[in-house]
Amino acid sequence: MENQERFHAIGEKLYGVAKDYLAHHLDYPTDIVVGINWETEDIVIDSPSKIDAAYEQFSIAEFITIDEKGYFEPRVF
Repeated sequence: MENQERFHAIGEKLYGVAKDYLAHHLDYPTDIVVGINWETEDIVIDSPSKIDAAYEQFSIAEFITIDEKGYFEPRVF
């Protein structure tokens, strides 16, 4: 993942978004992406077509990892 320092700067927010997604994944559309507005550090998760162009889009999978027991968990930056 490029720009690791940028993700680290908003790591707590990204962790929270991924944690919420994992806890409530059925409440989200199946084509979910994470949108990050780097200027405001605002983060949204929604369908790609519903996210404003001011947000850079990333796959939700980039913010989720699998632990040693095989469970999905938010990625720590």
